[in-house]
Amino acid sequence: MTFKTKEIKELIAKRLGIALARDGFIYNKTLNEFRCVKGDYTYIFNLLQNSWSDHYSIDVRLALSQKEIESILENIIGKLRHKYTFWRELGRIYKSPDGRQVVNGNLAIIILFDEDVYAAIETLERYYETIAKGYYEKYNSLEAIDDIMNNPPFDHSPAHVGGVLDNRCMKGLIVAKLIRNPNYDKLVEIYDEEIKRTMNTESMENYYKVRDYLNYNKI
Repeated sequence: MTFKTKEIKELIAKRLGIALARDGFIYNKTLNEFRCVKGDYTYIFNLLQNSWSDHYSIDVRLALSQKEIESILENIIGKLRHKYTFWRELGRIYKSPDGRQVVNGNLAIIILFDEDVYAAIETLERYYETIAKGYYEKYNSLEAIDDIMNNPPFDHSPAHVGGVLDNRCMKGLIVAKLIRNPNYDKLVEIYDEEIKRTMNTESMENYYKVRDYLNYNKI
């Protein structure tokens, strides 16, 4: 292997960037990810590159940020550590049969030799075309986000959503309120119980802030 970490990162970014640019994605060097903004939606194709003793690995995470949901949440509980509405490893997205059930899956790319770098670029392009693109197209509306967030099972964050349970509880209520989900009151009852499972004081306090705000304010 003659390529160094930086060289691998730059070569992949350059070659993959050509393909993703056709769909409006722009590379962020600091975060090593490609972003595409379409109205209130930001779609993210993130590359986690790791260096090991005898090889390199690349894991892909897909994310999306819905501006309205994230802005409302930040307005209620304060500055957010991140503004990802969805955030999940590519393998789990691919392996899930319905987007809800979480099935462990690993689609990491291994790089041992120089030629593997070029093969990795081809694989990443295939991941984008066959998995990521459909994922982004599927979740391009508040109704689609509500459907995956606010339907059973409720004891974990769905495979296509990712993140932690408290985010699902808070953002689930926000999107349900935005689209006037007729099951809103039932969802409040469900999330009131689920948030307790986090056993985290800050998470519960933030959830109650969101619930009470939505109860007394129109959004």
